[in-house]
Amino acid sequence: MRKGLRLAIAGWPVAHSLSPPLWEAMGRRRGLAVQYGAVPVRPGDDAAWAALWSSDLDAFNVTAPWKERATRRCRLDPQASAVGAVNTVLRAGKAWEGRSTDGYGFQRSLLALGEPLRGCAVAILGTGGAGRAVALTSIEAGARVTLVSRRPVRVPQGCERCAVVGYAALQDAGLGPFDIVVNATPLGREAGAPLPPVPRTLWDRARLVVDLNYAPLATGVIRAARAAGARTLNGLGMLIHQACLGAALILDGDPAAAGSYEEDFWGAAREVVRGVDPWIEGR
Repeated sequence: MRKGLRLAIAGWPVAHSLSPPLWEAMGRRRGLAVQYGAVPVRPGDDAAWAALWSSDLDAFNVTAPWKERATRRCRLDPQASAVGAVNTVLRAGKAWEGRSTDGYGFQRSLLALGEPLRGCAVAILGTGGAGRAVALTSIEAGARVTLVSRRPVRVPQGCERCAVVGYAALQDAGLGPFDIVVNATPLGREAGAPLPPVPRTLWDRARLVVDLNYAPLATGVIRAARAAGARTLNGLGMLIHQACLGAALILDGDPAAAGSYEEDFWGAAREVVRGVDPWIEGR
């Protein structure tokens, strides 16, 4: 077992990320010295981006807008290759290995609520790296997926088995209803911020509305969905389960060990996030 880890999250913005305190708190619970930094890399800052790859980090996470660019720098696992996006980078000798853990984190967070994807009609707002990963995982789990895109004429990479529509199509009474609606955009993150341009009926006809954002815990999308009477889940569970898989890969070299980290990461969440308990089970 390692004695310590040097990790980071890179992207723009990253100041809101809970990954650094969660990982460091998990390390304290396990007697492992974890140093986890937040590295802001503005769009177009190629020097800062290159420096990350020449660092002595053990591993790092990648967020928008760099997930697609990361695929050019490392060997890819099948999920990352399929969707053309990386969010977890692991050191592999003198090289790097890129993985996509978004889909795993999403599916595991739903299963923890007793919400399997098989047989569900799922609408996903947004076609970025996280949205594509969630779409592919949902399809592979037996769901019927409709991607809602600003550019519906183009089928996003890895989503060839999904229906793709524009936002205007959501006004069509013949589309849906959807069992699960997923916000994979930054819209509606803050209370009072513009929401995704969807009709209220999208929320109130859904059994579950998931916002992949988690800061704040009650995003604007979560508030709107609750007001419409839907059950809601934010992205904190997804973040936790991604971290569990990342720890299993880094510390054990075995993705099957992910479940053994759940207790410690949820314990870490209780330490660093006020009012986290209701979000563990969803509501």
